Amino acid sequence: MSPHGANAGQVPPSGGDLLFVYGSLRRGSSHHHILEGLHALFAGPGTVEGQLFDLGSFPGAKPWPSDASAAAAGASALASDVSSRVTGELYRLRRPERDLAVLDRYEGFRPGFPVASFFRRGLARVRTRDGSFMEAWVYWLNRGASPRRVITSGDYTMRKMAASESP
Repeated sequence: MSPHGANAGQVPPSGGDLLFVYGSLRRGSSHHHILEGLHALFAGPGTVEGQLFDLGSFPGAKPWPSDASAAAAGASALASDVSSRVTGELYRLRRPERDLAVLDRYEGFRPGFPVASFFRRGLARVRTRDGSFMEAWVYWLNRGASPRRVITSGDYTMRKMAASESP
């Protein structure tokens, strides 16, 4: 048996009601009120494999490894100071179909025309604080991003705090 329990490393079948957020929807961030309005339940912190980019007033994450992010980031993506994990929070959606439609509009995701969407919604394997894995929806950046904009820590909240403390 795994030290993290019987299901460690396995992704359970998706119930479709978990959401992983890493930017402006996190607690204390500018648009967290959207999750509050949906009565989403905080399920705990988590991380996903990916690379996080600073897009100005919000971040965007790309799955790790991805051909697009590796090509865009070049050798810097392989540097040991760049995290291959994106830090965020897990939420349980009370009414997934309705809630995801609201979140799709906020994130600029058009399910009927994903190629034109700024973000695309997909399922990801989220590592929880106890080391177990859960499957959750995440909004991935659906555009290229400059390697100069990589958030090396993988944590947008930490990046914002550091920027606000800079002179």
